[in-house]
Amino acid sequence: MKTLKISTVMIRGLIIFSLIIFSVISCTNTSDTNFTVEGKLENLSVSEIYAVKELTKDSISIDTITVDKGGKFTYKGKVESQALVSLFMGEGLKPLRFFLEPDYKVSITGDALEGDLVEIRGGRVNNDLAEFKKKNANILQSRYRVLAKNENLDVSELKNINYQLARCVRECVESDPAKISAVILMNDFSINNISLDLLGNDIELLKGEAANFYLTTSLKEYYDRVKISMVGSVAPDFTLQSTRGKSVSLKDFKGKPVLLIFDLKDAPANEAYFTLMKETQAKLKDKVQFVAIVIDEDDKSPDPKIIEIANSLDWTVLLDGRKWNSQTVKKYNVTEVPYMILISKDGIIEDRDVSFEALLELYKNK
Repeated sequence: MKTLKISTVMIRGLIIFSLIIFSVISCTNTSDTNFTVEGKLENLSVSEIYAVKELTKDSISIDTITVDKGGKFTYKGKVESQALVSLFMGEGLKPLRFFLEPDYKVSITGDALEGDLVEIRGGRVNNDLAEFKKKNANILQSRYRVLAKNENLDVSELKNINYQLARCVRECVESDPAKISAVILMNDFSINNISLDLLGNDIELLKGEAANFYLTTSLKEYYDRVKISMVGSVAPDFTLQSTRGKSVSLKDFKGKPVLLIFDLKDAPANEAYFTLMKETQAKLKDKVQFVAIVIDEDDKSPDPKIIEIANSLDWTVLLDGRKWNSQTVKKYNVTEVPYMILISKDGIIEDRDVSFEALLELYKNK
């Protein structure tokens, strides 16, 4: 089973950090208002939620909103121009996103557990986003059912659903590339779910208000960053400590194909997966060099048990305890584990998201 990049910790950190850095303004104390948000959500068990307003690419503000026992809340405030708002409702709940402009009156209704299915209306952008949800309700409901499985999550099924959503977003961009809603949908559903070339094409299609929206700048920056590790690019070099205490770089393996495996330290606990890995490596050891990067085990004081297991394997194991903040993880745009990237003997990225089965098939007659 794959482990997806989890954002709840990041969300909690953002809120805590922002509460320290920014003064938290209670929406009940605001006298000068030009927008109103009325909400009623089922399964909302907290008494306060947080509205994080993204005013520009580098500027946010945070408001606290009081919620009554019935899940009702009112949020009033003032915005000088456009603002995208993320509503954080507590641990385990996906934040709701909506758009604000002066004189907006927004309504939010639905089940807090079903973030993508909550109806948010009021204002042109929110109404456009609501129409997208309505048109693609069946796909979004399937996505919710898959995500609700948690530990029994079927990653391949989720990828298929996300790809369907990304295709629907592409249709929106093509039909009206000037709408801000198209940019928000691209940010929510296109990243990591369509090829980088298609994402780049969609970014180029944007025009008018959408092209000048601050999220478009972020999308372009993401595209430029990820392009570095796309198939056909020179594999970015890195240097990490191995479980044997040696400093190891990617360039040390040049001259023979490399399977770069991003993984967690508890990978051996998954017997079926770990056995398949060992069997595949044994069959291909003369053709492909396996290099595993354990992203959640620090090289400064590694667990002796992890070292013992790693050093019993017939391939190189590197330690990088910075998890999703790892520069290597970011360089290779890894957003889930296990994740495998095949690098040619000349140091070119040959394939991404490789499976052991596909690898065996590829080298069957080589």
